[in-house]
Amino acid sequence: MSGINTYESMLISFNLQKIALILIITGFIILRVGKLSKGKLNKHDMISTFGYLLVVLSVPYMINFTYDIIVSQTVSPVILTHSLIGIVILLLGFIVVINRRSWKIKRRLKTKANMQTLLVLWLVNFILGSYIALLT
Repeated sequence: MSGINTYESMLISFNLQKIALILIITGFIILRVGKLSKGKLNKHDMISTFGYLLVVLSVPYMINFTYDIIVSQTVSPVILTHSLIGIVILLLGFIVVINRRSWKIKRRLKTKANMQTLLVLWLVNFILGSYIALLT
């Protein structure tokens, strides 16, 4: 029988998340170190978009994992909080990160304040995810 078992899909998901983490941190460093030139912003946008897409590709495993722990009734508030913040990050990320069009909603929402909010949410979720990975 061919196919990917649960363990293999978990490894693929974790590897995608690790690569995305490296890309997101690299994009942030490029933004902070470089002056806010159009070239630096374009590099930051492309790297962040690719990192976001990798996270989206790993979402099916995360949904499966969350479903399994909810069904088994072993879910902790930390995992639920991490999941809910992750959903908000994915939705906000779609609007301000991956959306490369000049839609009116993007122009209104892609502001420095919203990007900073996304960064804070991402950092909180990263800390919660690290806690989950290390201590559960």
